[in-house]
Amino acid sequence: MKRIGLFFRPKPEGFEMYKILARMASFLLVSLVIIAPQLCHANVQDSIVKIFTMAKKYDYVTPWQVSGYEQWTGSGCIVSGNRILTNAHVVSNSAYIEVQRNGVQGKLKAEVLAISHEADLALLSVAEPAFFEGVEPVEIGGLPELLDDVTVYGYPEGGDGLSVTRGVVSRIEVTNYTHSWLSFLALQIDAAINSGNSGGPVIRDGKIIGVAMQSMLDAENIGYIIPTPIIEHFLTDLQDGVYNGFPSDGVIIQSLENTSLRKSTGLPINETGIYINQIIPGASADKLLHVGDVIMEIDGHPIANDGSVLLRTGLRVDSDHYVVTHQVGEKARFTIWREGDKQEIEVPLTSRGIENNLIIYPEYDVAPEYYILGGLVLMPLSLNYLFTWGDEWLSSAPISLLNVILQDKKVANEQAVIIGGVLTSKVNAGYEDILHSRVVKINGQSFAGLLELASRLESLLAKRDLITLEMENHSIIVVSPKEHLESEAGLLEIYGISKPKNVVGAALL
Repeated sequence: MKRIGLFFRPKPEGFEMYKILARMASFLLVSLVIIAPQLCHANVQDSIVKIFTMAKKYDYVTPWQVSGYEQWTGSGCIVSGNRILTNAHVVSNSAYIEVQRNGVQGKLKAEVLAISHEADLALLSVAEPAFFEGVEPVEIGGLPELLDDVTVYGYPEGGDGLSVTRGVVSRIEVTNYTHSWLSFLALQIDAAINSGNSGGPVIRDGKIIGVAMQSMLDAENIGYIIPTPIIEHFLTDLQDGVYNGFPSDGVIIQSLENTSLRKSTGLPINETGIYINQIIPGASADKLLHVGDVIMEIDGHPIANDGSVLLRTGLRVDSDHYVVTHQVGEKARFTIWREGDKQEIEVPLTSRGIENNLIIYPEYDVAPEYYILGGLVLMPLSLNYLFTWGDEWLSSAPISLLNVILQDKKVANEQAVIIGGVLTSKVNAGYEDILHSRVVKINGQSFAGLLELASRLESLLAKRDLITLEMENHSIIVVSPKEHLESEAGLLEIYGISKPKNVVGAALL
């Protein structure tokens, strides 16, 4: 799959964006090929599926068009309910999907039954019942131990047939998933790396203990798989037929390893915890937990001063694991220290859609949003847009855009809107240098995102009121509704644009 950079959710140690991105921008969505073969399980081999996809290439430079299609192959495994378990990144943006069972001639059309871009997991369905005849679905197993041998099945590069290889679990920790830039529990496997069998099952004792996911570039024998606690969360979530996703508390914390900081909280010397330095507006914990609180326990699990919790004997992971293992709508029980008093507070957990950054995390299966005003292409700032500068976007993208990723939201659902393009025309003469600037106000008023901005633009255009956009750098853009309306049709024709706007959630547009 394509190379994509990584980003850590700003949980431990604040929001050191550039440092974190530079350290972690070396992951690749590929699959694992591991060296010494292990005894194969016949029922597992029969259940392995090769996946063929034709994926749309959305163009974030000219967001009104699809720039082409790409062919990809991946791997999957038949699980209960006549479903195929694979990676989300194998089938993302797919216009067409076909599947082929191991050892069986011919391909059949498949559909995405459910997808979690957060956890990089997907379920596929095949309408033809014969596809599943004679196949024993593979069961989901438990979380392995360190040094356990595991077997990986799939279709890596280098051949067309099934590859069966073996590796060892070398690490269990909360880490970043390249597909979503979010952090979840993952297993690291000591393995050689190759592209091609993303989504393939990782087996121990005939059961799935993970799904091959990603590997680290510029390092040998470091690959990652999605473990069963994350897979089971995904499957359990779907039992009611609706995917709700993974929850988030919306708390930004820092460690209490510093003695002076810990002393300033008044936390008893025999107690430990993590310090809340920010809460995302509108998130689950907003109004329930406070900046300055110390989180001592989550659901009865004591939190160390470094932010870790005990997962099992000898294994500690990031405390956020015990938040994301809840289903959306459940409550997490926080034991906190507040102003000299130990308290317990239950926090109803909402979906993980609210992050603290003004940029939009990677998007899939949706066309880019935009609104063209007087030839100015207004767009939400997204990582997809920044990725258009290539693998080295951190050093090559405009500094005005990079500065935005360091900023936090002030209100719930806030997103940065930028001038992503300028379609040269008399109506926007002199505004060329404002390209890549962030828009912060319209006619003197701030707005939360593109949807609110578009609604106000529609109202001003209908009233023929003069439109003034204020940039973050204090430059201004003034657009005459009359000139905009007179020039719009000609601009669309010249640049081959089928519609002047695509704003999700705005039926009136």
